[in-house]
Amino acid sequence: MKKQISKILIVCLSVTGIIFLGCNKKADFEASYLPQDVLQKDTLTKADFDSWFMNKKATENGLVLPANSLSKFNDNFDFYKWSEQMFLWITSNDKGKTVMESPTFYTVSPIVDGKRSLIPHDSNTMLRASSSISQNGPNGLPMVIDKNGNKFEVESNTEKEKVFVKNDMNKSVIVNQIVSNSKGGEDFIDDKGNIINKPKAIINVKTNSKNVLHKFRAGNKNIFLDSNGNTVDVELGQAGSSGILMSENQSLVYYITMVNDVFAYYLSGYKSGKLSLNEFPTTQTELDEILKYAKNEGWATPPDPNALAMEIKTSWVETKDLPNLSNYITIDAIIPTYNKSNPNKWFVNGERKAKLAMVGMHVVGSVAGHPEMVWATFEHEKNTPNAAYSYKDTNNKIKEIPADKGSGWLFNANASDNVDKENFKNMKDTIEVVSLNKKSDSVQVILVKDPKIFSPGARRIMAWGSASNTVPNQENDTPADANSQVISMNNAVRSMLVGNDIRKNYLLIGATWTFGGNAPNGMSYPYANYASPTPKDSIPKVTPLGDAIGTAQLSNSTMETFVQSPSTASTYSNSISCFSCHNKNNLLQPESLSHVFVRLQGLKPKNNMLKVKKIDK
Repeated sequence: MKKQISKILIVCLSVTGIIFLGCNKKADFEASYLPQDVLQKDTLTKADFDSWFMNKKATENGLVLPANSLSKFNDNFDFYKWSEQMFLWITSNDKGKTVMESPTFYTVSPIVDGKRSLIPHDSNTMLRASSSISQNGPNGLPMVIDKNGNKFEVESNTEKEKVFVKNDMNKSVIVNQIVSNSKGGEDFIDDKGNIINKPKAIINVKTNSKNVLHKFRAGNKNIFLDSNGNTVDVELGQAGSSGILMSENQSLVYYITMVNDVFAYYLSGYKSGKLSLNEFPTTQTELDEILKYAKNEGWATPPDPNALAMEIKTSWVETKDLPNLSNYITIDAIIPTYNKSNPNKWFVNGERKAKLAMVGMHVVGSVAGHPEMVWATFEHEKNTPNAAYSYKDTNNKIKEIPADKGSGWLFNANASDNVDKENFKNMKDTIEVVSLNKKSDSVQVILVKDPKIFSPGARRIMAWGSASNTVPNQENDTPADANSQVISMNNAVRSMLVGNDIRKNYLLIGATWTFGGNAPNGMSYPYANYASPTPKDSIPKVTPLGDAIGTAQLSNSTMETFVQSPSTASTYSNSISCFSCHNKNNLLQPESLSHVFVRLQGLKPKNNMLKVKKIDK
């Protein structure tokens, strides 16, 4: 495919915190990264698009209003339209900064002493970014992918804890050590020096326990065992620590998670027991209850309450040596610094100010009828090459697009079609106790397998969030239909953004939600209880058990790089979607959907003034 070729690098506006580049001079912007002959079943009209803007007319880098999440959602088009408008709002330039940098949003802090906090955005506080991103499953445990693409969560013990397994008599025994045997495997040895026959992992969590492994350490090797005694061969470095991503301009990828004011107020009331709502708000009545509670607590009235509860996760790289910097939204932020004296083991030794360029964003929000929230994702068009995909042209014919090749990608130096060399995890992070300034402290440590490798040869496997061999949802008969809807939405938005609007460089990859607003069960439509789903004509006539629809196998190549399916064709066991991790016990409670909600502490009331008793002298 022909790629984006706009080369204009004229600086038009530079302000503190954000830079929008591009000028009033009309750029020859070609949106030819995407097929232009795609079938359009639904159309975003110019009048509708103009209504998104503050001045009711599209202007270059103009301020967009948030979508009204209280409006009724009728079909896929409404969900994709909501996603696009929310992205354009969040990234709009509002008084010199993006909306996401404004007081409307709060940054979610990293975990400190088992807790997270809400950091308000103000003129005196600079955003802080982290180089790690957790890939946790429904139980909040680290995710791993085996060699066949099947996904698991992992339990492990601390170094001081005793390790137990069940033997062939189904009795719990202590594991004293694990040694290699003559057959190329490992023997588990008990505290009496005897080999444990047929050891089976003892899994503590109850949710989806069959998809949970226990990690054992044998010298420098990790062993992953399930409750049936099977050893699972996982991808290198996936377990027990998060993957670290590095770009071709040799920048680590940094992450910032934020929630909006309605989310923050709801969380505060939910955790304090002052709100009756046990799900994210989706109606005017529920919103009114949150607003009344917030007013009583002395908090500012949300400027855009109809956005309802929103959570966003963003990914960034440093701007140094970044090609075509004018095509990126940038911010100033604080990032960690590392001691790299050992090229295979970096540890945090401080922090510094840096200018960052946005490469990805998850946009998540509750909407009418959907307390499970809509989960949409966006990426910069130069992030990673796509795997092969299909779409329907204006003659209703299916066209096949081959996998992207060539160079120029930010996370792939040479986009070959060799799957074995794609999405390779070269870096991961962990926590270690190190000595700093004569004091011991627990710090983040990045482990580097090969210091000569920068990017992971990343590829977006499901180009537009749909597998090549399944029906994506009830509205789209084929993957080509689903892909066409997303591509046509991108084409419409890009064609109507004015001039060199910097947001033209970002693509909607897709969005997912559940059928009827049901509690997510972790499975994507239409998978039922059979091992290897096949194309639509061969799918057994059973009631689908997968309730995630839309683009239901959605990943962001900067945030789920290493947990993507191994190929564009998926199976019941290895299908990956947002709800693969954001679900628990088939519930709609917020802590079952949002990973940050569980540890996040609420805001402190502003109206609770201490009353000091006057003492007569």
